Amino acid sequence: MKAVIDIGTNTFHLLIGEVKNGRSEILFRQTIPVKLGEGGGISRGEIIPAAYQRGLDALKIFKDRIDEFKVKQIKATATAAVRDAKNGVDFINDVYKQNQIKIDVINGQQEAEYIYKGAKAAQILSREKALIIDIGGGSTELIIADHRQIFWKESYRIGAARLLSDFHKSDPISSLDIFNLNKHLQEVLKIFLEVYQEYRPTVLIGTAGSFDSFKEMFLFDETNQASELINYEFQNHQFLDLLEKIIKSTHEERCHMQGLIPLRVDMILMSSLLVKFILAETEIKRIISCTYSLKEGLLFSED
Repeated sequence: MKAVIDIGTNTFHLLIGEVKNGRSEILFRQTIPVKLGEGGGISRGEIIPAAYQRGLDALKIFKDRIDEFKVKQIKATATAAVRDAKNGVDFINDVYKQNQIKIDVINGQQEAEYIYKGAKAAQILSREKALIIDIGGGSTELIIADHRQIFWKESYRIGAARLLSDFHKSDPISSLDIFNLNKHLQEVLKIFLEVYQEYRPTVLIGTAGSFDSFKEMFLFDETNQASELINYEFQNHQFLDLLEKIIKSTHEERCHMQGLIPLRVDMILMSSLLVKFILAETEIKRIISCTYSLKEGLLFSED
């Protein structure tokens, strides 16, 4: 039996699983919204005190669950929010002192590798080249791959929380803010756009986070079906319409959108703008949501 803890910028995740008859099985999962990068901390490179305490509290809850399952093997990883914070090492040390959980801070390349493994475990990859995108709070990973191998991968400091802090200046977001964001993305993603032309992936696979929210907004009246579907392919025009609806909305309007959880009310705006930019700059028409991502990649890895 193995426990995996994914310490993200917005949410902390716990998965407990085991291998039975050669197949991996998830026994327990829990997600806690922590917002580790709130209060402008993600842009300043620090975890503010309230977020710091929420993080410690969440990991205490996770440790209690792990002890209930009597799990001996724990793999805990932290990504951009801890990686980039000047008090990130203090946080890691406090977690170990309080809960005896050792946290590994992984770099963006490692993060992308585990995200690929998660998507592969979901059996969504084929011979067709895919662009896998994982929009986190602090970083976004882009991976071009098929079911056999990764052709290219990169991690960019354009997570939803970071973009929200840097570019969301009015409600609803203004044309000027969108222009400035797109200009920033054009500069940051210059190499990706060149690599795209080389490999020409034909399907976009969005993993976890915002793409789970997109799926749940589509299937809000079929809640059970939404939660049970690991992979879900959107109708292209309906997906683009949803992006436009989100981008034009106010915070208050998003609060009342069915299927959208409170944690993602503002993050989904920046995710929508980022996805719209990528779709506009490529010729990708097929869009798939995949629930499996980093945490499942960690769980199903042999390391």
